[in-house]
Amino acid sequence: MRTAPYEMINGLSEVIGKYDAVILDLWGVVHDGVKAYPNSVNALEALKAAKIPVALLSNVPRRSSVVIERMENMGIARDLYSVIAASGDIAYRHLVDRVDPWYAALGKRVFRVGPVRDMSMFEGQDIEIVSRLEDAEWMLVTGPDDDFDPLSKYENMLHAAKTLELPMLCPNPDREVVRDGHQIICAGALGGRYEELGGDVRWEGKPFASAYDFCLQMFDKGPDAKLLVVGDSISTDIAGSNNAGLDVALVTGGIHAAELDAPRGTLPEREKLDALLAATGRHITYAIGDFCW
Repeated sequence: MRTAPYEMINGLSEVIGKYDAVILDLWGVVHDGVKAYPNSVNALEALKAAKIPVALLSNVPRRSSVVIERMENMGIARDLYSVIAASGDIAYRHLVDRVDPWYAALGKRVFRVGPVRDMSMFEGQDIEIVSRLEDAEWMLVTGPDDDFDPLSKYENMLHAAKTLELPMLCPNPDREVVRDGHQIICAGALGGRYEELGGDVRWEGKPFASAYDFCLQMFDKGPDAKLLVVGDSISTDIAGSNNAGLDVALVTGGIHAAELDAPRGTLPEREKLDALLAATGRHITYAIGDFCW
């Protein structure tokens, strides 16, 4: 557990010499779901030039092949990172293998909630997507059907699912993100509400240990490697890094920018950041206003 005061830095170049590799969040750090942030590609290029390998670890509820294609469309080249581990990949592998007891107990008939862009979760599987909860044996929630849906739209559906005792798979623990400048709910908001109602939710992704295990297995870094995590969410990136015992840089201009009163690229007042960390019981190694070099 890190107890020393965190450092406020203006770019990764100030501290990257201490590390052998970087584990990088995507949404809120590298891009906003629509476009890359102005400094992120330059930072990735600088890390590559410095021969610092980068692994992407994202709570995105779809397979990494889809994520790679979307990033290339944003101008984020595939050769700028070594591996990518998406929470959707973790769930997908479990769904295909059906070795884990929770997954093994799932039937074939699934009721899905989420945008069409997440349909890669069903590729190559003997699964029937049903349109009525009453016909389903389990639920897959990858987000709201429409990006701007409020959580309240799903309240009746969640109550009905609980009455039917349907287990829910939620491969994105994020409660909210900023997409193209707008704050929207994520799958984690629906999964969290279902848990509040007493529903059975299986989570995959940060901050759960399985996400870091999956990433590190792909990354193939030795036990003595010094790793730095870069993320913008206290509840997922920072919590997961703390649980894994890894140094972490909080991008303060991400999801917490408004409450810290510090737009992207600026650092907040230390008192405000201290209060946020104290309220959440989390600690960081560095605060950085943007993912930049």
